[in-house]
Amino acid sequence: MCEQGVKRKRGDDGPARSSDLRPSRWWSLVTDKLTLAGSEPVSYIEIEEEAVSPARKAIVLETAWPLVINGQHWLTLLCTPTHLEAFVLGFLFNEGIIQGLDDVRSLRIQEAPEALIEVELRNTEVDLPQHRTLTSGCGGGITFVDMAVRRAPVTSRRQVSVGQLAALMQMLIASVADEYREVGGFHTSGLSHGRDLAVVVSDIGRHNTLDKIAGECLLRGLPTRDAILLTTGRVSSEMLGKAARMEVPVVVTRNSPTSLAVELARAWHVTLVGYARGRRMHVYAGWDRIQQGGGPPPCEDAL
Repeated sequence: MCEQGVKRKRGDDGPARSSDLRPSRWWSLVTDKLTLAGSEPVSYIEIEEEAVSPARKAIVLETAWPLVINGQHWLTLLCTPTHLEAFVLGFLFNEGIIQGLDDVRSLRIQEAPEALIEVELRNTEVDLPQHRTLTSGCGGGITFVDMAVRRAPVTSRRQVSVGQLAALMQMLIASVADEYREVGGFHTSGLSHGRDLAVVVSDIGRHNTLDKIAGECLLRGLPTRDAILLTTGRVSSEMLGKAARMEVPVVVTRNSPTSLAVELARAWHVTLVGYARGRRMHVYAGWDRIQQGGGPPPCEDAL
């Protein structure tokens, strides 16, 4: 193993550039064996009826990364080690620690002698939240967003059709279909500006995929406002909060949202669609953005 390319520090006399935060190498630990979801081969014993035999197959990677902010160990991130730089930046953005790349002086990802991520912020006196709220997200997800603080509703003129959402979800599933059959065990999310998928990421944690999307958009200068967010995993209150932070007006999952996610979506005017499988889907909030809908929702409960 070797240390990843260290991002150079930027002086205070120049504007931030996304290229300053790009490493010279990417995840040398697994090199060419790295796939989109991040996996490595593992040996195991396979049992089929009465037959027992040794086998070997790739499984999704899960790694722990201590996160040091301005020299202070803040927390440890559990994730699949792909898009690590984007993951860290997106996590800091979604937690409100940074507003953009200009707030980051340097970011360093170290593999050896031990895994470590160091971030130096321009604000040397940043107040890192300490009231850690464990959430229902898998993969050790945490958030410091106080659920009691109301967010402003997401304002957007974005309109979507059932056919459009069905096509985008199909694109998302197809993008990782081969890998999911061979590896499995990961979640995938994508961001669209209407016709195709601008960003696709995978991770063991559903919530981590949204942080990776936020970070990729920061690095690539892509807008998240007015975009469509698609995911294969359950949408929890934490994930809905991250979507609202990115000002995404439409969130679509192949799975189910939680009850609190539905309440927050209605409060923040986020269109929330669940069980999107083909042209069949459930609209839990934001019915007015569905073109096929038009007019009031066909039920008494206001969407």
